[in-house]
Amino acid sequence: MMEIVVDLGTADVVLRHPDDMARFAVRAVSSGHDAPEGPSAAALGALTAALRGHALGHVDADGTVHIPPDRVRMLAERAASDSGDPLPAEWEAKFASMIEFAASKGWTASDGAIAAHIEWSYA
Repeated sequence: MMEIVVDLGTADVVLRHPDDMARFAVRAVSSGHDAPEGPSAAALGALTAALRGHALGHVDADGTVHIPPDRVRMLAERAASDSGDPLPAEWEAKFASMIEFAASKGWTASDGAIAAHIEWSYA
């Protein structure tokens, strides 16, 4: 699963598994003591601030994150660069197919941003 991982303590953001186009999510990692039934308002606020600080998108009132495709592309290029490899040539075509599929399911906003659910992790 391609996932944007946001450390809520440091506001660091990385893209993991950029080649796995089967699923897309935002993983919010908190070291706080959020209740097991859901994230606290503080955790949701920290996620919103981190996304805004990195110009990565926004969180809707229903808890859906919307990430513009160019920001995912930028994170994928950064991940490839950090590993010392270029982004594979076929990545762009696979990513375009992923966006097309998401649009066909109604998982994109009118501005083209990709909808992602939040997966909460507690350290």
